[in-house]
Amino acid sequence: MSTETPGPDAAEQFLRDFLRAASPQQRHTFVRRTGYDDDTLVRFVLDDPTTDRASALAAYWILGAGYYTRYASADEVPEPDRATWELLRTIEERYAAGFWADHGIGFDPTDDDEIDWTEGEGDDPEPYPVPDVMLRAVPGEVVDDADTEDGLPLDVHLRYTALLDA
Repeated sequence: MSTETPGPDAAEQFLRDFLRAASPQQRHTFVRRTGYDDDTLVRFVLDDPTTDRASALAAYWILGAGYYTRYASADEVPEPDRATWELLRTIEERYAAGFWADHGIGFDPTDDDEIDWTEGEGDDPEPYPVPDVMLRAVPGEVVDDADTEDGLPLDVHLRYTALLDA
C-alpha cells in the first residue's frame, strides 16, 4: 500500500501553473476573492516570497485572524481548525520577518471594500492577541478586481471550471 500523497488533479495543477506565472496583482485578487473552503491554493501563493505582503495581510484577515485570538495555543484549537491557526502564526512570523515582496499593492484591514476585519480587536483581553503589525494598513495601490470571477481572470476561470467539469 502506497503512503504517498496524491499530486494535484488537472484543475488544481492548472491553477498552480497560473498562479506561479501570475502578476502580483493577479495573485492579490486571487487571495482576496477566492473561496477559502480549501485553502491549499492560498497556501501555495503564501509559500512564494514573490507574493506581495499586502496579499499576505489580506489572507491573514480573510482566514479569520480575529476569530482565532480566542486560542492561546494550537492544542486548544479543535482539530479541523488547527491547520488554519498554525497558518495564521506562520503568516505573522513571515510578515514580521519581511518574507514577502513589496510590489506597491495596498491593503487596509480596517477598510477592505468597507469591511473592517479588525473590528472588535482589543476590546476584550484575548489569549492570543493580534500583533500590532497585522493591524496596520499596507500603503500602495488598491488592485482593481473587475472582470474576475472567484479571484481569477474570466478566461482563466472558464478554463479552470471546464477542467473541474471534465
